[in-house]
Amino acid sequence: MAALDRLADAIETLIDAIGRAVSWLVLAVVFLLFVQNPLRQFLRAGHFLANDMGQLAHATIFMIGAAYAWRWNSQVRVDIFYQRMQPRMRAIVNLVGTVALLLPWLALVIWDSVPLAKLSVRIRERFPETGSPGSFMFRVLLLAFCTLMLLQAIAVIARAIVVIRDSSRSKT
Repeated sequence: MAALDRLADAIETLIDAIGRAVSWLVLAVVFLLFVQNPLRQFLRAGHFLANDMGQLAHATIFMIGAAYAWRWNSQVRVDIFYQRMQPRMRAIVNLVGTVALLLPWLALVIWDSVPLAKLSVRIRERFPETGSPGSFMFRVLLLAFCTLMLLQAIAVIARAIVVIRDSSRSKT
């Protein structure tokens, strides 16, 4: 049991560090969204690149932030029943939901995304509307999302197993 706890702790430490680092991109998104309108209205230039980079920063926040939100149990969840459950039952729900729903979905996304990401990076795909560089990063972000969600799934599964085996524990 201690090994599973250590594994979950190590994964969640990594997710926390990445989540905190990426959270600083919120400032970049606010700045890029703020300068778009003045660039468009007064200078009549530059807003396309600001828009493209704003989209990329925004996508990064959400793609990386999903695992961070899940790690802190801050994701959207219908808590009508879950909040009233005992820790062991929550662990069972987390285990079954992660194994039966999330992992197969992640497998499909990874299966479909890897070849597209490889191609996109190889040709250095650009934003189609503006020709700005960096569009390939959206596909790379999808793989980063899948990797972090998979890691967090492993942590959730490990913690669920610990709680199910030892019903006196309440750490979920």
